[in-house]
Amino acid sequence: MESMTGYAFIEKNTQQFSFSIELKSLNSKYLESYINLPRILRNDENDFDSLLKKRFGRGKLELSIELYGWNETRPVSINRELLKKYYSEVVAVTKGLKIENSFSIDALLTLDGVIQKEKSILAEKSRADIMVALNTVIDRTLKMRRREGSATAKDLRACLTVIAKRLAGIEALSKDVSQALFARLKKSVESLANARVDDVRLYTEIAILADKQDINEEIVRLKDHMKKFRQVMDEEGQVGKQLDFLAQEMFREINTISSKSNNSGISHLAVDIKNNIDKIREQCRNII
Repeated sequence: MESMTGYAFIEKNTQQFSFSIELKSLNSKYLESYINLPRILRNDENDFDSLLKKRFGRGKLELSIELYGWNETRPVSINRELLKKYYSEVVAVTKGLKIENSFSIDALLTLDGVIQKEKSILAEKSRADIMVALNTVIDRTLKMRRREGSATAKDLRACLTVIAKRLAGIEALSKDVSQALFARLKKSVESLANARVDDVRLYTEIAILADKQDINEEIVRLKDHMKKFRQVMDEEGQVGKQLDFLAQEMFREINTISSKSNNSGISHLAVDIKNNIDKIREQCRNII
C-alpha cells in the first residue's frame, strides 16, 4: 500500500552551476503535475513531466528546479555602433544647451543595449546531471510514500479490529432482542386486556416486528465488506478508490443497523463503529 504524501529535496553541482530539486506529493483523485523551472530548462519541461507520469500512478505532484552559482563567465561584447550613436547624441545635446562636456564613457556603457552578454547554454552533461538527480528525488519521494502507506495500513487494521469487536458485541445483543421484545409486548398486552393472550396471535405480531428490526443480514454484509477490505489492502497497485468504496458500503450497513435497532447497547456500539469507519474513509482518501 502506498500513500500519496511524500517529499524530497536535493542539492547538487555541475561543471556549470549548482542546482536544487524539490518534489512534493499530495493527495488527489487523479495524477496532476505542476512544474516550476528556470527559463533555461523550459524546453525540457515535457521530459520532466513524462518522467513524473511514468514513475507515479496518482497524486498531486509539485516539482521545482532552481539553478544558481554559475561557474562559467558568459562572453561579453560592446555594441560599438550603438555606443557611437549614444555619444553623438550626447555631444549634440551638450553643444546645443551650451553645457560643458563633463560626462565619462562609463555613463554610456550603462545605457540599454551597449553591453551585450551572450545567453548561457545548457551543456548536455549538466542536463544529464539534472535528470540523474531528479530520479534520485523521485526515488526518495516514492520511498516516503511507501513508508507513509505502511503506517496508514497499520492504522486501518487497528480500526478494523475495533469494528470487529464492536460488531461481535452487536451480534450478541441482537440475539436477545426478539425474545425481549416478545416478553415485553406480551406483558403489555396482557396488562391492557387483563387476561392471557393467545400466543399464536402474539407470535404473529412479534414476527412482523422482529422482521422489521432484524439486523442479521446487515451484520453478514458488513463482515463481508470488512473481509474484502483486508484482501484489497494486500493487493498491489492503485487500491485507494476501491477501499474508499468498501468503506462507504460498511458505513451504509452500520447506519442501517443503527436505524433498525431499538436497543441502546447496540446503538452505542454502532456509534463507535461509525467513528472508526469515518477514520478509515479519511485515510483512504490519501491512498493511491
